[in-house]
Amino acid sequence: MRILLTGSAGYIARVLLQKLLQEKKIEKVVGIDLLPQPDDIKSSKLFWIKHNLAEHGWEKKALEHGQLDAVVHLAFKIRSPYGKIRQTAEENFANCGNVFDFTFKNKIPKLIYSSSVAAYGAFPENIGSLLKETSPLKENKSPYGLQKKEVEKILFETISALRPETETIVLRLGSVTGPIGQNLGSKSISLVSFIRKLLPFVIEADPLWARQFVHEEDVTEAIIKILNSPVKKGKKEIYNVAPPSFLTARDMAKLLGKIVIKIPKSLVRPLFWLAWNLTLGKIPTHPDSANGLIYPINVNGSKIKSVGFDYRFSPADALLARK
Repeated sequence: MRILLTGSAGYIARVLLQKLLQEKKIEKVVGIDLLPQPDDIKSSKLFWIKHNLAEHGWEKKALEHGQLDAVVHLAFKIRSPYGKIRQTAEENFANCGNVFDFTFKNKIPKLIYSSSVAAYGAFPENIGSLLKETSPLKENKSPYGLQKKEVEKILFETISALRPETETIVLRLGSVTGPIGQNLGSKSISLVSFIRKLLPFVIEADPLWARQFVHEEDVTEAIIKILNSPVKKGKKEIYNVAPPSFLTARDMAKLLGKIVIKIPKSLVRPLFWLAWNLTLGKIPTHPDSANGLIYPINVNGSKIKSVGFDYRFSPADALLARK
């Protein structure tokens, strides 16, 4: 099997790449990223292309390695740098549009695209509900969730226009974390690392708020299960990827040995605004993402079990970075 892996120097892709290179069925992995090949990832199966997916030129290089069996599209700028929200969105849309066109026009049998549960949006009506794949995507403010929502629209519009035989799988991931994710160096600290390592407390704006943390190894295992499953020509499928339990702010505080500080919902956005602007975006608290700390986005992640996958790790394992 020959795989094209985009965003191959990124967090989830690095975890996945190590697994793919150990798989006997994998003959070759073509990795594409803005960054050069990491020094700690070496294999005769791996071929690296340093290129911006939003700009053409990488397509010919990718095809030089023979007919591809699958594309795993993980490249996405999760954090919008301070003052560059629109630019980041445009780059993500171009990046994804180019990958979708490449996959379908070259008749690659399988495409896996990593979306996010953030596309559903954080709203009061989510309280007490587990959103299903058929639930509408309603995010209209948060940069990340809105971009993920728009990319899914681009994907399905492209499918309608081209009618490819490619099997297309969309994975709407919960909050991914784990040992590797919490130890990766970054110019912009992740929100999980900020809460776990830097804050001496956990904020509670609503006792009914909760979050599903999904372990990085569960995510990569789900992708490998789908890669190894028989191709269903022209099939479109969406899967939520999040374990059946979740953590409230108080659960998180207890696990992390921190105190809980209750604040009014009306203060969350101003606090996000201050943290965002005072740190020039280094703390990823864009004001339009404030609802994510007030209302939950919890999903039913059981459908993906139909491909033979099951969750090995709890949200507590993921948050505490336990293997």
